Amino acid sequence: MRRRFISWVALIAALWLCSSPSLRAADVESASSVLLIAAEGMADPRFRQSVVLVTRHGSSNSTIGVIVNRSLGVPLDRVFPELKQAAEHHLHYGGPVAEGQIVFLVRSAEEPAAAIAMAEQLFLSSDGGSLRRLLAAPTPVKRLRVFSGFASWAPDQLEHEIDRGDWFLLPVDADALLGDAPDDMWLKLWRRATQLMVQGSPFGRQAAQRRDVATAALAQAWTHVVRHRDPASPL
Repeated sequence: MRRRFISWVALIAALWLCSSPSLRAADVESASSVLLIAAEGMADPRFRQSVVLVTRHGSSNSTIGVIVNRSLGVPLDRVFPELKQAAEHHLHYGGPVAEGQIVFLVRSAEEPAAAIAMAEQLFLSSDGGSLRRLLAAPTPVKRLRVFSGFASWAPDQLEHEIDRGDWFLLPVDADALLGDAPDDMWLKLWRRATQLMVQGSPFGRQAAQRRDVATAALAQAWTHVVRHRDPASPL
């Protein structure tokens, strides 16, 4: 078991060192992002009890994001042994797409290279040089989270899942994303989301009607499309 664990970490490190940055900062507009909170009945085990930070991107109008509340329990000094400060951080599961590719979420006044602006002073990037500088600084855990893989949806796929009742929506809350313990995040935000839906809906309104409102809010939040994607890269 230990040998398998070491091999898995070595594979991630190798993929990270060999891959070129896959996000491009050119033509990035001010992004409107949302939090997806998995419903209790989420059928997909990859997203069960998950909190996902998502944004629209590219001319294809697809959706990308990262699961922010699922730690893999791997100290980052296993991936970056040359950076002792990395031991303070852990690797997280970002999603089922491109597992092994490392991306990171940072809260900073300074935008890292090849970044997507997810919210004010909140950026998503896969630039290796920027991440190493942040780890070496060192950057506090409450300002930086590192992921293996990410999540992605085809055009209209996520809207269909929301309409089906798989997700609740909340505005981006950087304090909750980076300040709360991952194990506690889903329940806390699920309670917040369901409470808001009850408060915002007349008694007796059907769940499907509430989901229509949520879907409309999602479309409005994503009026501005982020144009940053390198066509040769999935992220």
